Amino acid sequence: MYKRIASNRRRTTFIIILFVMFIAALGFAIGYYIDYRYGVSQEYSILLMVFALIIAIIASFGSYFYSDKIVLGLTGAAPLSREENPRVYYMAEGLSIAAGIPMPKVFVIEEQGMNAFATGRNPGNAVVVLTRGIINNLDDEELKGVIAHELSHIKNYDILLGTIIVILVGMVTIISNIMFRSFIFGGRGRSSSSNKNAGGGIFSLVFMILGLVLIALSPLIAMYIRFAVSRQREYLADSNGALITRYPAGLANALKKISMYSEVRTANNATEHIFIASPFGKNTKVAFSGLFNSHPPIEERIKRLQEMSLGIGVKSEAEIALEAQKNNEIKQEEIS
Repeated sequence: MYKRIASNRRRTTFIIILFVMFIAALGFAIGYYIDYRYGVSQEYSILLMVFALIIAIIASFGSYFYSDKIVLGLTGAAPLSREENPRVYYMAEGLSIAAGIPMPKVFVIEEQGMNAFATGRNPGNAVVVLTRGIINNLDDEELKGVIAHELSHIKNYDILLGTIIVILVGMVTIISNIMFRSFIFGGRGRSSSSNKNAGGGIFSLVFMILGLVLIALSPLIAMYIRFAVSRQREYLADSNGALITRYPAGLANALKKISMYSEVRTANNATEHIFIASPFGKNTKVAFSGLFNSHPPIEERIKRLQEMSLGIGVKSEAEIALEAQKNNEIKQEEIS
């Protein structure tokens, strides 16, 4: 456990340093492209690189201290008080004691899709976020399994790594999209005469092409950095969560229900990996999905939990479907 925590802290430091270097290189490529295309100045690329480096450092510190607030704002999560839902509050309190960490704040997303995530830079500043759908559709043992899973992420410092990546990946994607659209839709401009007169026209052209390739591929590079956070952390959180509750079947049954309807409309590509299951649900359409999935196969996660529980307490697909049908009937009666 302690090795895992130390590993996540090292990964966080490494990814922040890698991000700063990557943004500086991206800024230099953009500056060189602008210089070559519009003939601004030979020093423009250096100035833009320095500017990008400063912005990257500020963004890194900002993402460390304020990433949780940014993520909560992006997903539209709101605080859930003890008076509003004592069931969830006391579950989180009891499981936090069992996990040996301070009780995190509990937030809710007003969506019917069943999903959850944790955010914050450390256990003392952590937040567990649940959708309204997951609160309403899971029984107590299943909801305990989900909350324990998120508490495991908090205890392992997965949340620090995950929330920082949300901000850094989002920044890289925005910069690259702006520059790529500028290249596609911008005017032809003019190339720098100083480059040509210096006899470095071919070299400059090659360098500019390499810069454009970097700009175009930067979303994929950012995605790779995001997925560098091993999907094994989900397996580990499942296992640790089951140890906290002493009931692996609870989380296994919860994942079965979540797999039926996990969509969260406020989620995006940058925040996808922090959820307990893909917030795009079965509607995910990504090329090479096995390579770029932010989560391990939910069937494999359920299988591992079933093995831990020795099959005791695990509900069948028919039982899960019947419970879902009953919940829908109850909702229809409440509406009418």
